[in-house]
Amino acid sequence: MYKKMKAIYTLSLSLFLLASCEVDNYEAPEVTLTGKIVDAQTNKLVESGGINAGTVVRLYEGDSQQPLVLNTLPDGTFTNSKFFAGSYSYTAQGPFKLVTSEPQRTTVDQDAEIEIKVIPNVRLEATVEEVSGTTAKIKVKYNKVATDQKLVHLAVVWSKFPNPNNFTFAGGAINQEIVEAQNLTAGEKIFTITNLTPHTKYYLRSSGRTANPGNYYNYSTPLELLIQ
Repeated sequence: MYKKMKAIYTLSLSLFLLASCEVDNYEAPEVTLTGKIVDAQTNKLVESGGINAGTVVRLYEGDSQQPLVLNTLPDGTFTNSKFFAGSYSYTAQGPFKLVTSEPQRTTVDQDAEIEIKVIPNVRLEATVEEVSGTTAKIKVKYNKVATDQKLVHLAVVWSKFPNPNNFTFAGGAINQEIVEAQNLTAGEKIFTITNLTPHTKYYLRSSGRTANPGNYYNYSTPLELLIQ
C-alpha cells in the first residue's frame, strides 16, 4: 500500500512539474525600446535629474493598468533592451507639460524608438564667464516657458562626476538662489563658485525649478570645467 501511494505521489509531482514548465516556458523578451523626451519647439532633448527626481516614462501593455516604469537618463533619453513585443500606450511625467495630454499608442514588434514631445517649464543655458584660480563665474540664461507657474529656484551645481543634479554632486557643491519673490521670466544671472580644487575637472549644470506639481527641476546641458 505504501509503495502504491508513493508511486501515485511521484507521478502527480512529475505531472505538476511538467505542467509548470509548460506554463513558464515563455520566450525571453528580445526587443529593444529606446526613446527621448524632446522640446517640441526647439527639438532639443529635455534634461532632468535622471534617477534623482527626474523624468519618469510609463508604458501600459494593451489594456493593462499596471505600468512598466522607466527612468530617463539625465540627458532625457531612455532604453529598455529586454522589452516584450506588443501594443502599448505611454506617457511621461517630469519638468514639463506634455504636448498631448492623452497617452500615445505604439505597436512594438521589433526594435523601436519613441519620441515624447513636451514643453519644458524653464529653458536653461550655462556658460563659463571667467575662471580665476580656484574661483569661477558661471552665467545662467533662463527662460520660463510655463506661464502659469512662478520661477522658484535657480542654481549652479558642480561635481567631479558627470551629470550632477541638485541632490547628488559628489566632490562638488551647489550654489542655489530662491527667486520666487522676483517674478522672473527671462534673463541672465551670474553665479560664483569657489573653493575649487586645482588640477581637477568638474562637471557643471545649471538648474531651475518652477512651482510645478512634483517639484521637478529643469537642467541645462552639462559643461566641463578644468581648474589648472
